[in-house]
Amino acid sequence: MSIEPIGFIVLLLGLLSMVNGARFAITTLCLSTLLGAAAALQLPALGGSSIQPSHLLVLFLVVAALLRPAQTQATLASMAYPGPGFWFAAYILFSVASSFFLPRIFAGATLVYSSARDTTGMMSTVAAPLSPGSSNLSQSVYLLGDLACFAVVSGLARLGYARFIALQLIVASIACFTLALIDIGTFLTDQSYLLDVIRNANYTMHTAETISGFKRIVGPFPEASTYGAVALAYFSFTLLLWLERVQSRMAGLATLFIGPTIVLCTSTTAYIAGIFVVCMFVLFCLKRLISGPAKTPHVTFLVITLFLIPCAIVALSLVPDAWNSIAGLMSTTLSDKLQSQSGEERTAWNTLALIAFVDTATFGAGLGTVRASSFIAALLSNVGLTGTLLFAAFLYSLARASGRHMSGDRETHAIGNAAVMASIAQVASAAISGSGTDLGLLFSTTAGLAAGCLATNASPRRATRSLANRTPLETSTSLMRAPMFSTR
Repeated sequence: MSIEPIGFIVLLLGLLSMVNGARFAITTLCLSTLLGAAAALQLPALGGSSIQPSHLLVLFLVVAALLRPAQTQATLASMAYPGPGFWFAAYILFSVASSFFLPRIFAGATLVYSSARDTTGMMSTVAAPLSPGSSNLSQSVYLLGDLACFAVVSGLARLGYARFIALQLIVASIACFTLALIDIGTFLTDQSYLLDVIRNANYTMHTAETISGFKRIVGPFPEASTYGAVALAYFSFTLLLWLERVQSRMAGLATLFIGPTIVLCTSTTAYIAGIFVVCMFVLFCLKRLISGPAKTPHVTFLVITLFLIPCAIVALSLVPDAWNSIAGLMSTTLSDKLQSQSGEERTAWNTLALIAFVDTATFGAGLGTVRASSFIAALLSNVGLTGTLLFAAFLYSLARASGRHMSGDRETHAIGNAAVMASIAQVASAAISGSGTDLGLLFSTTAGLAAGCLATNASPRRATRSLANRTPLETSTSLMRAPMFSTR
């Protein structure tokens, strides 16, 4: 194991998180999820795996919560049956168990594109017989980190940190936009090496690609599709907050910033998933308009999407040069994508993944065994029908909590709904181009925030939030003098 220069900074921030508590830990975690091309640690013994800063910080986030009894209790309560946390934990624990047993049970039963990396950090481009590999262990560790992140964030939301967590996600979305501008600026000035400090992971980097004269925006991530998926998640979160008038100024500004970068990132994943997300928001606003209570932002969004954007497209078609550029970009990223080499490779991955699902009698080949190009194909081929149904139960539980009438704090409910929208946007993006079953820590953060906000009908008392911020000794003493806050 080797520690990268950025890794020492991450370790320092992690220690400060343990000392300063939840607010500092959440701030650093939300910002670190942007460093998708960075490596804090390199693990040559595990096929050159890279540990991202965000995954390393999760460890310190968990320790910080365990040092404070009120936060520990809320974290454990977040996984109680029948809430979303229970189904998420069941899905992840089943996946981890499958990573050990299924690759050995079905060894050699079918051909797969492995998720394991060689010593150079590259994935194999040749199908090979199913067998255990280093990715079984690494993917298990990542998923356990996702579960820990989900539980802690959900617990903190129960203790009254929902508004603070939402604010940090808004700040992270603005930072995502800023890094996109830096990416474009350094590319145009041939200074891309300035970002090497946050592009040191052992991944294949697609940071200098262009399509139809447009620079593919990657920001702090290794490729445009990853940036597009993350940007779309932030866009969904901030847009719903703006529609519901929760921290509307910052949320509206973030939406205004991050939206255009999704259009300009040239990612097929972002375009297709973005259409799905916009349709969801149109239905949401129409429902509010019909059944109420509708606000000015809901009407504004409908006017923009159903009238102004179509008018702008018609006006753009009257400018031949601009229209030809946009049409060329859309043709390359959408209609011609499946005929490209990348499209053919991804189709082959999904085909073998679904064949592996059948050849393993729907049990799956085990977490981290099969590489696919769709989250759905990855679920079926890796964790089988059982794991897929557990994840579906988790999503259903999350969506059901969002649709349930809440009699408590309107702002908390709105933040929970915004987090649900962001989570659905990430699942939609992964369903188009996700190579594995790990949706990442941003998904765990938004899903945990949603579960925590929608778990109770009343907003937590300010005294409980103060209690959670005390030192372990102070908290233990206070708990003996006062009744514990219910975390139903």
